[in-house]
Amino acid sequence: MTHRLRALLRTRTATRQALILAAGILLAGVAGAFAASPAALVQDRLDGPRYRSLLAETLDGLFIASGRELASFPGASAASVVREFIASRPEPVQLQAAALLHTEAAVLASQDADRHLEYARALLAALPDAARREVWLRRWWLAVGYSYQVALNSVAGVAAYEAALDDLPGDREIREALAAMLQMVGRQREEQPYLLRAEELLRELLGEMPKDAELRVRLAGVLLDLGRVQEAERELDAVEGARLPPLPRLAALLIRGEAALGAEHFRDAETAFAEAARRARRSPAAVSGLVAARLALGDRTGAAEAASTLLSRPAAGWEPEWRYWLGPALDFQELFQAMKDEVRDAAGRQETPR
Repeated sequence: MTHRLRALLRTRTATRQALILAAGILLAGVAGAFAASPAALVQDRLDGPRYRSLLAETLDGLFIASGRELASFPGASAASVVREFIASRPEPVQLQAAALLHTEAAVLASQDADRHLEYARALLAALPDAARREVWLRRWWLAVGYSYQVALNSVAGVAAYEAALDDLPGDREIREALAAMLQMVGRQREEQPYLLRAEELLRELLGEMPKDAELRVRLAGVLLDLGRVQEAERELDAVEGARLPPLPRLAALLIRGEAALGAEHFRDAETAFAEAARRARRSPAAVSGLVAARLALGDRTGAAEAASTLLSRPAAGWEPEWRYWLGPALDFQELFQAMKDEVRDAAGRQETPR
């Protein structure tokens, strides 16, 4: 990656982190939107009857309110209650609701967030039907990992995906999510271990799906960030002419442009970045790359014209390159909501013991 694009990425990352911290995003929601801090409402200990009462409220659809109250208890006090609850062999919908209850508590209980997530994981692992257990663990782990990814919490996100693979070894969706997370982290931090792990996963996935052009574009991006420009270009050559969705196509053009700019092939860089900017006018990487290429060619007027489109654009949502790097992670709230809706609907179809 060129120095200009690295500097831009660092600037955008710092801006995103500041916005996310200001909004208070953590996992499934915005903690600042809740009425009171659980730290100010800490109760002594959680017992079985109160736990089941909170679960009943959750089954009635009160996920946030019951999660807030659960977070008011010391996290350690729930350990024996959760064990006893699992040992009582509850209905699958109750296990799912309890897992979502602890996930909500993790949003608020900042010091006990990891503990509540482990409780949720244990509850889903206790689902008796293997197929349902696998589906719910995958959905839940992806939603958790995605939420960390959108918050740019790289350490927690990578740990979540790695833990997910402990539960679901070889799962394709989780490996793809982990590879994307590792690429994003490695690109932000310019740290090779993340990028090398991403390369390993992507080559493994391509061994299983050699015709997957989107995976090959992602691998090309990782190789470029590792400084292996010719390998990156070969991967792009392999998908030349392939039908790609808009964001992977944009990524391929940005990779072409960065590689050409680094090799001082400025006319090729201008061509790639101009096409990228045409496809995604709100892309800082495309426009800044085009500016750099034109300045290198001595075209100051063209560089100024390109820069004006970036400076004059309104700020609105995630830029195209961020939407590519984050991908399905941007839908994490919808994933959590879908699980809540499923639990609420299932509870409404049966009489659940209170």
